[in-house]
Amino acid sequence: MSAQVFPPNLGASYACGTRIGDYVSNIPPELLAAIFHTAQRPSAVDEQQPGEEDDEFAHRCGLQTQVEVLVSHVNVYWRNIALSTSILWRHIHIGQNESVEKIRAYLARSGPCTPLHFRLDLTRNIPALAEILDLVFEQLGRWERFTIHSNMETASVPVVSRLYDTAAPSLEQLGLCIHDVDSENLQRVRRGDFEQILTQGCPRLTVLRLRGLSMHFFRPPLTNITTLYLEQTRGLFMGYECFKHFLTAAPALAHLSIHDAIIDEGADFWPDNSVDCIPLPNLVSLRISIPGTLQHIFSDILISISAPELQSLVLKEVGQIHLDRFLQLPSASSKFPALRSLTFCDFDYQSPERLALMCAALPSITEFTCIHTTAYAPTILVMMAGKSTASVAGSPTGDPWPHLRTFSTNLDVDDLELTKEAVERRQRIGCPLWLLRISGIEEEDIDEDEEETWEWLGENLTVERFEAIERWPPGSDYDPDDTLFT
Repeated sequence: MSAQVFPPNLGASYACGTRIGDYVSNIPPELLAAIFHTAQRPSAVDEQQPGEEDDEFAHRCGLQTQVEVLVSHVNVYWRNIALSTSILWRHIHIGQNESVEKIRAYLARSGPCTPLHFRLDLTRNIPALAEILDLVFEQLGRWERFTIHSNMETASVPVVSRLYDTAAPSLEQLGLCIHDVDSENLQRVRRGDFEQILTQGCPRLTVLRLRGLSMHFFRPPLTNITTLYLEQTRGLFMGYECFKHFLTAAPALAHLSIHDAIIDEGADFWPDNSVDCIPLPNLVSLRISIPGTLQHIFSDILISISAPELQSLVLKEVGQIHLDRFLQLPSASSKFPALRSLTFCDFDYQSPERLALMCAALPSITEFTCIHTTAYAPTILVMMAGKSTASVAGSPTGDPWPHLRTFSTNLDVDDLELTKEAVERRQRIGCPLWLLRISGIEEEDIDEDEEETWEWLGENLTVERFEAIERWPPGSDYDPDDTLFT
């Protein structure tokens, strides 16, 4: 492990160490420093839980974000390790009533070379904001991660605007969540330039979140971006040409998340003949949510992109008819040859005929997740149980997804018998399910009538519980800012 991570000169004091019988005072310094560092990592338990009061949630989050302070107040041994482990002090969270003294202390304890992770919540009052921002931007060369949430970018106290004509050589992750820009600042923003901030270079920037007005006024170079979040939360649309420019300007793009409409149909249009006009040769995961009335853009996007390496597709709140144009595309079944994982959020086809079109258009699915909001059993279960006349074109038996092995969904106890029938039929036709992941059923909900069916399922395939869809991108760590798809 690097010398920057662990305290360099505590070995001798540990060897001489205390004779205290307390175990925590005799943990080797390298191990203790690693434990402190691990404890700082955010996780899903830091989300507000159902029924949890706001003040309880705020207190719990406060404890999580101050691990470095808490461990430095246990005893002298722990304090020496904490203060000597510079990486513990690189996470600098700036929020309501933040003090300049705290920021200075963190910067001093992080040392001169440790990469810094800044998180700015400017949605509430910070009296010393101007002085704090000066301290933050003095360290621009050390930024490794930088996230800002702001209601208003102002000309009097600019924040993101400071990134014009600058370089951030160490920056790897950037999150700009800007709700609005004041009228005076609107005269200064660089609308005409596609690259607007960090124009002197950000060669290590690979993860970018642009929310609100950021995608219009604060765009950095995209050359090395591998993960891109385009999160439209205001009524200012980028338009088709700008959207296309965004994606083609990021040749390394592997993970793309799109939230809300791209175009304003009153002032823009999506070309009719746009098949494969946006090449994304390295894209492996795609996530789309288009709430509202412009849901035909689901089909527009899927038709327009060429992504031969796409492996995972997540669709949230898509309407019953709004994938039809893509599904009926003659080349649909060969468009995404590597696609194996499909997720529906807040949606389930109530029409087996339409789901049959989906199965034919995306024939190689091995993992299917359906988080639905209807009171009906998932349509895929009805089809897999052979209780539908809808037949999937291209499937040897007419059944959906012959290669499907993992199915995740929310069920009621009343759906267990249908689930058993689906599992039995898949076994009979030689397309068995291996893993069933269920949400919505608790052990106490299962009475004697369903107990036998529940046990049968457990004997014939692996049954697991799950509470939410997988983190995105697949395999990534918990992201506290990824709130628009939950």
